[in-house]
Amino acid sequence: MKYVIYILCCFLPWGAVAQSISMEFPAFAGKTYDLVIFQGSKAEKVQQDTIPQNGKFTLTIPEKYAPYTGMCRWLLTNSETGGGIDMAIPGHDFAISCLSDKPDNTNIVYTGFDAVNELNRLHGEQQKIIDKYEVMSRAAQLYDKTHPLYATFQNEKAVQAQAYELFHEGLKQNSNYNARFLPIVNLMQGYAHRIADNDAEKGRLFNEFFTQKMSIQDLYVSGHWEGIIQSWVQYQAHVVNDKDKFAEDFKILHDKMANPIQYTDFVGKMTFFLTQYGKDDYVQAIANKVIRSGKITSYEGKTMEVYVKGMVGSQAPDLIITEHIGQLEDHNHSTTVLKSSELGAGGYSQTLLVFYQSGCGPCEQVILGLQNNFKDLTAESIRILSISSDVDENVFKNTAANFPWQDKYCDFEGISGINFKNYAVIGTPTMYLLDSKGIIVEKMATIEQVLAWSKTR
Repeated sequence: MKYVIYILCCFLPWGAVAQSISMEFPAFAGKTYDLVIFQGSKAEKVQQDTIPQNGKFTLTIPEKYAPYTGMCRWLLTNSETGGGIDMAIPGHDFAISCLSDKPDNTNIVYTGFDAVNELNRLHGEQQKIIDKYEVMSRAAQLYDKTHPLYATFQNEKAVQAQAYELFHEGLKQNSNYNARFLPIVNLMQGYAHRIADNDAEKGRLFNEFFTQKMSIQDLYVSGHWEGIIQSWVQYQAHVVNDKDKFAEDFKILHDKMANPIQYTDFVGKMTFFLTQYGKDDYVQAIANKVIRSGKITSYEGKTMEVYVKGMVGSQAPDLIITEHIGQLEDHNHSTTVLKSSELGAGGYSQTLLVFYQSGCGPCEQVILGLQNNFKDLTAESIRILSISSDVDENVFKNTAANFPWQDKYCDFEGISGINFKNYAVIGTPTMYLLDSKGIIVEKMATIEQVLAWSKTR
């Protein structure tokens, strides 16, 4: 049977220097292993080796990461049963040993520290409070407010809510990393620093804890960096759905992140999820703050390129139109450059560039909306020009045949095509609205945004 042991150990202050773990697992002699540490959205593999015949070996954090305080993962890589340990690297040497071929919490011995029991105690204490609160909440829902038991359940629910708050106040007094790690795990499960049974309140508390109370450093080394960023963006995009509120909350995070590496990682992941959720206008709302922060280490990669390519107010990149001659596999083609400054020629006041992919659900909604409103849009002197990321010529032709506009192109290079690169398009649909001189005036992702803009002209 496959076993995986998750042991979460204490963090000690940054001032400590030693960064090694003495291991003794004789039952796994000859097995290979990996050592991974967590750095934001990356799981860095920092050691690979084989367990010697006596079962004794040392896990070492490379000097470039020292002093490292954070989560790590030791994994057996050629064992049929699998196995491994998730644990924190503290600021001093410690040792782990197990003589059994079936390691578990009863036969693993820790020398130098033992935070397993504390973590279990903290989690167990909190879970009892949560269980009581949720039972009282469900019970209260079964009774009318005039029933005597309703008040009883509500009172006990309030008692447990207060107990939860006191528990978390106690965590603040505990210097052990487990006391800071537990709230991070809680967020992944929908709980924040206060307990609630209303989804809207849960979301508000999540946002408050993430933006105002959570340590960015603790999150960065927790292994939950990406998951929590995604949950926060999802909350902002789908629940709050307020660009100004998002920009306000982002500023709090922007101000508290001093480390450029962490800031760049955060902005990159946040931007990726915003784009996936069709919130390009949210990206635009924070673009100036990001660019002027001085904390971006690199704009390389499709996600970060949105801050230096295709920005509102800039001259749109010229379009490279590829025409394949013969079969695609012959790689025989000619190219034509459509200058963005000349797209308005012919009396057009604006040009709408539509980046899409056939079969993409949101893309189909956009295309259908453009087809249904084509006459109205062209009556407003808007030129529509679509660019597909299709890789199959027949798929592209079958889809584009139904478009009422004349300008429809595809180079069959997918999302890696030159125009997608030049406009830093990382997801479809993405639309750019250009003025008559080819200046980008708006970036959109939905037909509703196009039509709303059209009505305000």
